[in-house]
Amino acid sequence: MTNGKEEIFKEKREVDDENLTLTLRGLEGHVMEQLKVCDVIYQFIPKSEDSCACKITIIWEKRNDESPEPSTYMKFVKSMVTDMDHHVNKA
Repeated sequence: MTNGKEEIFKEKREVDDENLTLTLRGLEGHVMEQLKVCDVIYQFIPKSEDSCACKITIIWEKRNDESPEPSTYMKFVKSMVTDMDHHVNKA
């Protein structure tokens, strides 16, 4: 949900067990109307036997120069990660 309205994001999930990464590659949906490329990459970095850090990289390319920056989607990913962090830390 961005700006209080629901949106669709269809993605292909790519898991790389060797590098401990999960890539969500945008295929279609609202965000893909504005962007040619939208990949969200989660890289899990072990810190100890019981913990890890997660590095998030967003790769995007606008469809044209007039397309807005995808700041709303970046804020959404940030809020989702914050929610996940709070959930995991409660467990």
